Amino acid sequence: MAEIKRHLPTAVAIRHEDRYTHGIPDLSLSLAGRTTWWEVKYADPSVRTKGIQHHLCARLAAETYCRYIVYQRGIPSGRTYRPRQIRVVPPAEIDCWQRAGRVVVTGSFEQYAVVVHMALVHGVTL
Repeated sequence: MAEIKRHLPTAVAIRHEDRYTHGIPDLSLSLAGRTTWWEVKYADPSVRTKGIQHHLCARLAAETYCRYIVYQRGIPSGRTYRPRQIRVVPPAEIDCWQRAGRVVVTGSFEQYAVVVHMALVHGVTL
């Protein structure tokens, strides 16, 4: 949220996640006349989604814009080596998230790259 507020000061970003609300994506972002929805997942090593949450994300994606932001934990060495990575994945492709969507940053969990992607979805260039 801090990165969004820093780089998109006119945006309205609302965190919806809490332990009492089920199914609603974690974050909504309103900017430049558009509202988008974002669900954040940490892949260690897989992504788990709840049925109601996935259903609502798919419905939102069909009517407006909703994406998963997947933070993939890195494996530093060995046969299964993979770098840290952040991907933005449509709900329809969450089951194959490792190959789907768009990689916004590799090698770190740099939040600025996510904010740049969000801004572009809203037609705003940073």
